[in-house]
Amino acid sequence: MKAPKPKRNPGRAGPVAPASPAGAAGGGPPDDAGGHRKPLILGTLLFLLVAGIFMPAVTHGFITYDDPEYVTHNAHVTGGLTWSNVRWAFQSTEASNWHPLTWMSHMADCQVFGLQPWGHHLTSVLLHAINAVLLFIVLRKMTGALWRSLFVAALFGLHPLHVESVAWIAERKDVLSTAFGLLTLWAYARRCELDRARDPRALNFYGLAVLLFALGLMCKPMLVTLPCVLLLLDCWPLHRWSGASAKARMALVAEKLPFFSLSAASSAVTLLAQAKGGAVASIEEFPWGVRLANALVAYCWYLGKSLVPSRLAVFYPDFAERPALLESVGAGALLVGITAACVALARRRPYLLVGWLWFLGTLVPVIGLVQIGGQSRADRYSYLPLVGVFIMVAWAAAEATASWTHRRLVLGLAAAAVLGGCAAATCRQLAYWKDGEGLFRHAVAVTENNWVAHANLSATLAKSSPTEARAEYQEMLRILAGFAQTYVKKGVDFEKAPGHLPEAIKAFRTAVGILPILAGPHNSLGSALMRTEGGRAEATEEFRVATRLKPDYAAAHFNLATALASAPGGQDEAIAEYQEVTRLEPHDYAAHYCIGRILARIPGRREEAVAELQRALEAKPDFMPAREMMERLGSAPQ
Repeated sequence: MKAPKPKRNPGRAGPVAPASPAGAAGGGPPDDAGGHRKPLILGTLLFLLVAGIFMPAVTHGFITYDDPEYVTHNAHVTGGLTWSNVRWAFQSTEASNWHPLTWMSHMADCQVFGLQPWGHHLTSVLLHAINAVLLFIVLRKMTGALWRSLFVAALFGLHPLHVESVAWIAERKDVLSTAFGLLTLWAYARRCELDRARDPRALNFYGLAVLLFALGLMCKPMLVTLPCVLLLLDCWPLHRWSGASAKARMALVAEKLPFFSLSAASSAVTLLAQAKGGAVASIEEFPWGVRLANALVAYCWYLGKSLVPSRLAVFYPDFAERPALLESVGAGALLVGITAACVALARRRPYLLVGWLWFLGTLVPVIGLVQIGGQSRADRYSYLPLVGVFIMVAWAAAEATASWTHRRLVLGLAAAAVLGGCAAATCRQLAYWKDGEGLFRHAVAVTENNWVAHANLSATLAKSSPTEARAEYQEMLRILAGFAQTYVKKGVDFEKAPGHLPEAIKAFRTAVGILPILAGPHNSLGSALMRTEGGRAEATEEFRVATRLKPDYAAAHFNLATALASAPGGQDEAIAEYQEVTRLEPHDYAAHYCIGRILARIPGRREEAVAELQRALEAKPDFMPAREMMERLGSAPQ
């Protein structure tokens, strides 16, 4: 008997994916959609589960790392939503970013909750739970796959790598921008659905998608790669690319131009803001080879942490040093191998290539190719990119078990085990964020040379345990001094190599920037600048800084005296600096000789000059320059 054709409601466009909603969208047997009631119930349960797991965050407080800048010590934010504060939000590049909606979100929290941290945490928890539901809605709308979409959304909601984005008040920009990003995907999917049905409302949803994307960029520029995600979704699961003519494909690219334009504008504003805040590292500081090697290793690091999310920390001390060659080559080989496999399987399993490129592409802004600050990896950077990996896992598992007899039972138990493990790990990681002391003690325990953790632990303990706070501060100085000394050594090596003085100066500047309170890097920088044309004035200032930081630094006093001696009117101060050297080092024959040489050119001070030259010879009898000068002055050396 021939099955009757289902009646079509002309007012509904149906699932976006062509052919069978689930089977064609991802391989494997279709999920049981269960009408509209089941997704509603599952979405509600997902929200309650994710919110419940993260709800202990409302008992946490503010921390010393970035929270003062974003909330507690920011008068514009604590002042609430006023016209002047909103105007400031759109004009400000504070925190080296332009994200006015993020500022306004914090202002709204202060307007409602004041500086009670529970309210600020509650907002972030609810936004994260909403994001999980939005991801479920978007994936189901695009693929028609109920259970796979639910699993991906639950993984997103419960994965411990996402604790940082939710539990850290200063990272509100993560959960807020992702909310707008997922709404953009929903509006785009709805637009495609209506466009396929030739419904004129499609244009409205296209405009809504562009607007939502713009709002997301005003929360955090991490979304700049979202237009590329839209192109990926056109290939799978929307199936707008395959089978389309060349003209139709050009149209698909052209319709993304408003999105790409917004991304370009956001990128430009962000780079300007970061450069203004001094957060962007130059190519000379971190060459492309170092950046690429770090990026390869970082990609693998995120993959590893997504599978085994252990030893997570609020800050990973990484000064973008070049990884070991074997490590970089191994990471590159792994990434190339996975990419090649996904390309080879793209025709039969398109979700693998789409998910993989989602992961690779959305990490580009934070992978270290544009080096911002002192770390090239962070848990929060994975908030949206890991969705691509989760899609790969969910759809691959469904297809691999398609012919199994007890498939639903096996997949259900496996999903429960994975999600249960994630929930347990998330609860444990969330507990470290209860207060600054626990958070930074954990970071110190699971990382090495973590100067940021030691610095913030010192600030946290300042009132409760001053002695331990001082010890943590000294440990921070020790670590930073080690980093700075690494660059000083690089600078010294460059100085020895002919033609590499500019590289030496850059290395010394980096050392000074890492720990400005160290006298040595300032002295080294000054010495290198003295060898450049027109560098004497800046070198003199570097020597002055070195002597202020370390008053008994004889070498810096000597270099300062030498720089002053060649400056107009600097002779008296130069003599004083050389005399300070002789006070610190009485047998420094060079300082005595330099004093004598200056005095010899001053009328009426010949006897003083002879006395200084004599002291130089007493310290070093075979020092011929002093002996020759005494002879020119008509005084035989004694």
